Amino acid sequence: MNIKAVIFLTIAAIFCAGISFADTDNTNLEATPPKNPDDWVFKAHAGIMGFYMPKYEGSDLYQPLYMPEIDLSYGPLFASISQGAGIFIPLNESRSFIVAPAIRWRVKRNLANEARDAIEYIGDVRPTVTLNTIYRTGPLMFNFRMTEGLSDSNTGASFNLGATFRDDVTDRINLTVYTTAIYGDRRYNQTYFGITPVESIEFGFPEHASRAGLKSLDIGGLFRYFITDHKNISADFMFEYMRLVGPAAKSPITLNKDQFLFGVGASYYF
Repeated sequence: MNIKAVIFLTIAAIFCAGISFADTDNTNLEATPPKNPDDWVFKAHAGIMGFYMPKYEGSDLYQPLYMPEIDLSYGPLFASISQGAGIFIPLNESRSFIVAPAIRWRVKRNLANEARDAIEYIGDVRPTVTLNTIYRTGPLMFNFRMTEGLSDSNTGASFNLGATFRDDVTDRINLTVYTTAIYGDRRYNQTYFGITPVESIEFGFPEHASRAGLKSLDIGGLFRYFITDHKNISADFMFEYMRLVGPAAKSPITLNKDQFLFGVGASYYF
């Protein structure tokens, strides 16, 4: 085992976990369980994805957003911007269990004292702790993620339950399809969809006490086309549809229950 590679991966894991955002779910997860210690191989993937997405969950206005992609692995260890740092636990040749704890940042809502379309999630972030577990069998992955706020102004807890199918359609085309259900506790839903008495007076929205419950259901896909024969450069295209339900759908700041996300990017594999 190359000790330099282990040290590098550890530093990278801390870096990736530190800049992770709480509600991003997609990753390449390129690590594979080695058959023996001498088979450990270092892999890396870096890229950038540009999104056209709602200004906030429930908005009827859209805005561009750009995010880096970084996935590193060394044998069964991996570090990812979207998943934090973790380890593959092989069960057999086709099945594995993945555990990925992380410290992440969750953006807290700010209500701007302007028109209804000026509601923004900007500037105010809160640390969270996340435990992400994935069971993989062949091209299928089943995911459970729990995220809990850490700061004094706790943003609550959310629970993600999802399934992903990922497969190589051809030598150059990789397709990922996923679906996710997100449940928020009372604090989480109140943070993002509730209106306090003070906010009601200050910003003119009707007072709304949000309860715990299922927040959203979504389905999406990632289409990756490898441009080169060596499969080291890809063009990436992403689409997601989210339906806000329960407490999120009833909130006064939810102007559209149907939310769409479009993404285009490029990746390089080392």
